[in-house]
Amino acid sequence: MLRPVMERRLSYTPMNVSAHKLPRLPILGRWDARLDLEDELYGDLATIAGDPTLREPRRIRFVTDQAGFRNERIPPQIDLLVLGDSFGAGWGTTQDNIFARLLETRYGRLVYNLFYPGGPYNQYLDFVLESPRLGLSPQVKMVWTFYTGNDLDDAGGEVWDLSVLPWRNQVGEWIVRYCTFRNRSPLNQLMEGWRARWGGRTEGVVVRRLPDGRAVLFLSSHEAWGLRSRSDVERHPNFPKLERTFVAMRALAGERGVPVTVLILPTKGEIYRWLLAQRPSAEWEAEPSGFAQAVLAACELAQLCCLDAKPSLVEEARRVFDATGDLFWWRDDTHSNDYGHRAIAELIARDVLGLAGCIKGE
Repeated sequence: MLRPVMERRLSYTPMNVSAHKLPRLPILGRWDARLDLEDELYGDLATIAGDPTLREPRRIRFVTDQAGFRNERIPPQIDLLVLGDSFGAGWGTTQDNIFARLLETRYGRLVYNLFYPGGPYNQYLDFVLESPRLGLSPQVKMVWTFYTGNDLDDAGGEVWDLSVLPWRNQVGEWIVRYCTFRNRSPLNQLMEGWRARWGGRTEGVVVRRLPDGRAVLFLSSHEAWGLRSRSDVERHPNFPKLERTFVAMRALAGERGVPVTVLILPTKGEIYRWLLAQRPSAEWEAEPSGFAQAVLAACELAQLCCLDAKPSLVEEARRVFDATGDLFWWRDDTHSNDYGHRAIAELIARDVLGLAGCIKGE
């Protein structure tokens, strides 16, 4: 009875309300199909902090296709697949301004957006499941994004033999759908919120102030990854699984004729280290993180192309902030804003697709 009036109010974003497990393979998730929503939201860090004065409200349009991915349409011949987690999905950014959409509208590519929250193993399985149904052009490419802040926190999977994945039968699918219905209950969401508060999961937000007094929030657990050495990253228990996933993706994408470029995306604090550390900016801040060094080496072993976005984004972010005072991230969020998505789209067009200076209509 509470659902019609409370369901949306209990989440800071409609992207949470509309998420569910995939019934036939519930280790994966999707958004509800064929959505076209307009709503106001604020950032994940403001939610964690629990302080309404730290919010940066904005309105977004959120559209999904029949498979539950964030696409306006499915091109009959796709020449660019984009794959990754919530960072690329545009958590908190309106539909027309996410970089998958900009690569279509500004650079004229026929794009299919496979972004959904989850780790590299989940993304590999998303490619496994979804690519056969898509019309891929002979010139298709795929950009697979990795987010420094939490991709190795995901434990990944144990099964790369696709025939033995934990598929559900009809009864199992019905149980997954029932669990989705139950989990969306406002009462359940209230209890989850209380558990989070009592369990200490509201900690870890760092608040800094810009010269004009605006608050900028960082998540300490994400920023710790940007400071780890390459050896620390490679010793992490989840790193061998990441290497195995790279090898599996290289083999499968090769079979399906899809060249892959891995794009390493930095954390907010890597781009704005001067603000997080409360000191002047330094040239060394653009150098690759230990995470990036480890992923670059793993990609080389797996024979995957790999690009670190950090140097380019650090340089462009400095230029934009000095000129206008604008940031590439939402101030209250771990995800990039309109300016950040525009910079990532430009980087992909220039360094992956070879479209430097080529913007549709110009």
